[in-house]
Amino acid sequence: MRLATAEGWLRVTDPTLDVFAALRPPDATCDDAGYYVEPVTQALEIQTEVCDYLTVAQATLEPLAPGDVVAIRAFHYELQAPEPGEGYLGFALDGRIEWEVHVPIPGEAEALGAEIVIDRALPAGTEMQVHVHNHGANSWELRSVMVTPG
Repeated sequence: MRLATAEGWLRVTDPTLDVFAALRPPDATCDDAGYYVEPVTQALEIQTEVCDYLTVAQATLEPLAPGDVVAIRAFHYELQAPEPGEGYLGFALDGRIEWEVHVPIPGEAEALGAEIVIDRALPAGTEMQVHVHNHGANSWELRSVMVTPG
């Protein structure tokens, strides 16, 4: 079952509401043109040349119970930057970071994903956040957030 829709993600601009705020560099920039629903794949695409720090939020479409599995599917194209570094993708649920991955830059295109076993009951409408940041002109896609009952 879908836990989120690609068009349902909204940018979190208030640092007090951003679960990932501690990761924000002082020179982070994000133009709204840097993220959008890609029409062919129906994924949320982030272009880090225009938006190098992005947290988006959405309410869960389904309730979650202990033992449910939330599956996150994402992808990044070849990662490049003038200087080596790392990219970051994270997922938070109800204010708690549940999964994160650090990806070396430069790097080859790669599918990313996680299966998170839920350890507590959460009603439909619980806030999820997804965060991407890196330096350089790179493309990331959040392809899906699904739930399978436990």
